[in-house]
Amino acid sequence: MTIHDVPTTRDELLAAAAEVFDRDGYARATIDEVCDRAGVTKGALYGHFSSKKALALAVLERQAREWARIRERLQRVHRSPLQVLVDFGYAVNRDRAVVQRLLFQAPLCDDAAQHHVARWTATVLDLLRHAENRGELRAGVDLAGCADGVVSALVGVHLMAMAVDVPDDAVAEVWRTWLPGVAKPPVYAALRIAPR
Repeated sequence: MTIHDVPTTRDELLAAAAEVFDRDGYARATIDEVCDRAGVTKGALYGHFSSKKALALAVLERQAREWARIRERLQRVHRSPLQVLVDFGYAVNRDRAVVQRLLFQAPLCDDAAQHHVARWTATVLDLLRHAENRGELRAGVDLAGCADGVVSALVGVHLMAMAVDVPDDAVAEVWRTWLPGVAKPPVYAALRIAPR
């Protein structure tokens, strides 16, 4: 174990906060519960975060960094940017619980949701540009419009999951509906649409 593998108090607070926000939601989560779960004092928490809102925003930022690492890993595994996009969509969907509780239900969400949705859209747009450069897309595809559409569909899956039981293949349905219209037929035929 290296020094970089040892979790810091900040790491432990973020992990504890993610669990508490996931379980209780932002409004019901308490600083006391986060501190108890992390095994630290309130003073230690406030040494890192000025408020519960700052803590929640840091949890969201931590998740965004994790998704960036997942994207990088997927890009090393797959040659096709569209396959990266498909698998990235599943990764985001799999880790959606805390994001749902913080971005789409919490009172802090307006600015945070706008910021994070814009980041997701930029990620999708970047992958679509790579796919276009590799010749994977049909001619004349509106990349910005597609990026907005994909993110809207995936956010829709998140929002639906807060209200009703969403089938396990809801993300696969997004891909089955959307990809044939933008990917060249041989490219679409070679994609794995189901989760790994």
